[in-house]
Amino acid sequence: MNKDTYPFLNLEGDFIYAFVSEGIRGKILKAVLISPLPYHPEKHFNPLFNLGFGDVVRDDEEWTLDDSVRSGNGDMPKVIATVARIAMEFLRKHPDCALSFQGYIDQKSVLHGKNHRNVLYQRGINSNWAELSVEFTFWGGKAGNFEKYVVGNQYDQILVKIK
Repeated sequence: MNKDTYPFLNLEGDFIYAFVSEGIRGKILKAVLISPLPYHPEKHFNPLFNLGFGDVVRDDEEWTLDDSVRSGNGDMPKVIATVARIAMEFLRKHPDCALSFQGYIDQKSVLHGKNHRNVLYQRGINSNWAELSVEFTFWGGKAGNFEKYVVGNQYDQILVKIK
């Protein structure tokens, strides 16, 4: 993917990444947290990790990842491209692993009957499908059932693994 991305740091053994979004609201610290998920009944999804993404916020003397916030910093394509670059780096370093991601369901998603963050993720996959599908295999999930990813379909959850 030849998209403009932010530089990022790998903070903890390939499982925590951080970068700074720079836009109309200033500089916002973002993070990607990759955490293990329980064993999945389909073998090719194991080991399976969740990719969480959001703003880093200070809460009661502790730093946490807030995946529910909408920053509105005006740099969404660059932020999504950075998260994608991090996911690709993780999968290249861990070729036996699969990543799961799904957007946080906020009030806007509920109101419109679709997960807006998943729509953004899928738009990124769909618009770069020719390049991504050469190196990665994608599955889309609806109500816990998975199928090979089909460009144009809407999914609740997306799984990806290096080929």
